[in-house]
Amino acid sequence: MFTAFGPHAFEGRVLVIRPDGSGLTTVLAPQGLLDYATAYGNSLKSFKSFKSFTLVSVDQATGGGTNQTTLSIAQYRPILNLFTSLQQQLPPGGEGRGVPSPDNSKFVATMSPPSQPSAVNLWLSDFSTKQFRQLTDNPPLTQDNNPVWSPDGQQIIFVRVVFSPSLSTSLMTVATQGGQPTVLLGPSDGVGQAAFSPDGKQLVFTSVNGMEVMDLSTLKRTVILTPSKLYGSPIQYQTEAIGMSWAKTQDRIVLVLINLATHQNELWTAPVTSDGSNLQKIFTADPGVVILSVTFISN
Repeated sequence: MFTAFGPHAFEGRVLVIRPDGSGLTTVLAPQGLLDYATAYGNSLKSFKSFKSFTLVSVDQATGGGTNQTTLSIAQYRPILNLFTSLQQQLPPGGEGRGVPSPDNSKFVATMSPPSQPSAVNLWLSDFSTKQFRQLTDNPPLTQDNNPVWSPDGQQIIFVRVVFSPSLSTSLMTVATQGGQPTVLLGPSDGVGQAAFSPDGKQLVFTSVNGMEVMDLSTLKRTVILTPSKLYGSPIQYQTEAIGMSWAKTQDRIVLVLINLATHQNELWTAPVTSDGSNLQKIFTADPGVVILSVTFISN
């Protein structure tokens, strides 16, 4: 499941597609005054008799000619077309980009305060208390992107992008209870995207070495796709900190690659043990559309 956002405002759509590229289906699309400027589909699973639900952030036009909006996080049950509010209002500057915890009790979102729009931080929402608290605190020109929960819900990894004095990325981790973030992989590694294995014992990530898997107990790293196999030779693609997921029931990765010739976002899958021969493109977004919140779901 993933979100295709753009090319215009209020055009966020949540879609599902099979790993082989078949069965493309729109789960959620803008309708009437209920617009999804940031419709991030994060979790679709069995949910009692309601079959399924999606956690999304919704930008809802209030009408009356004021053009005011209320950004909130809601639970959506496609079979009933029913929304249930989980968080009425994000803090000022909230974008709503983020993901729910494995037990769907919390939500980590990216925030850019109006007074400092170039600084993007992580905030954590607890649905039981309806409160947000700040997890990271960045200076200007520093942004925390693509937060990913550990399977036990105890930590969040994310990519920190620093724009000055030169562009660099670091893979960071922060405890969900709070505290200072720590560096897992520094700027020299050039991390673009990352995801936990289903058991939480490994990380898969893109780097200057291509695609790697790291054993978190030993920190041993294994390259499973070289740069030429992942990005092409000469380089045809690049990655950004916008989406990557490891399937819960199989050793398969899905990630977003950007075609440098067309500037279009594409979805690709690959086995964790791939030698490059099974890297497969399964979806190409329309020009100007960004793919976000990529995750594997169960049938």
